[in-house]
Amino acid sequence: MRWVKRRAKELRAEMTPHEKIMWRLLHQGELAALNWRKQSPFGAYVIDFVSHPARLVIEVDGAQHSDADIVETDAERTAWLTQQGYRVLRFWNFETVREQDGVWRTIYDAAAHTNAAPRMARWRDRRLREVTEQNAHLPLDGGGGRAAAGGGARAGDGDEPPEASLSSQRASPPQSSLRPDSSPIEGERGACREESEK
Repeated sequence: MRWVKRRAKELRAEMTPHEKIMWRLLHQGELAALNWRKQSPFGAYVIDFVSHPARLVIEVDGAQHSDADIVETDAERTAWLTQQGYRVLRFWNFETVREQDGVWRTIYDAAAHTNAAPRMARWRDRRLREVTEQNAHLPLDGGGGRAAAGGGARAGDGDEPPEASLSSQRASPPQSSLRPDSSPIEGERGACREESEK
């Protein structure tokens, strides 16, 4: 299977823009705790993204995946991965651009029901502790309840630091417009086929 490893290396070097977006999404919030691998050789296949701790496979598919031959190949591949104990989530290219929050939420929901859920909880707890510690060191003056630099009002009168949000990291799942099922692509394949037949 040396050719599979060679092909995986080539694909890692030539990731599509949609795969790059997915790679970034997989490293936001609690999903970052799942040790994702990209363009990873697995059996006779090179899979787009895999988390072995969560036993999740993520595939990002272009329009060619609505062709009958490729649909059949994808089904065989998904069946093999399922036999290995992995759950496969497939997303269309356009979903990675237009539905990022929904894609993230779908993956989060799937991962939350795996043995890797405690990893995600530890990641969240660690990030919240870091934010709390950073907030505890914010400079506050002794007078009028305003910060020494920045002029914002204090959140409370007690000794507890004000809470902050994790603006650059998702600390909890965003709202999703996608279905909560495991494979949004399945319901849309038929629609693509119907349009191509017109």
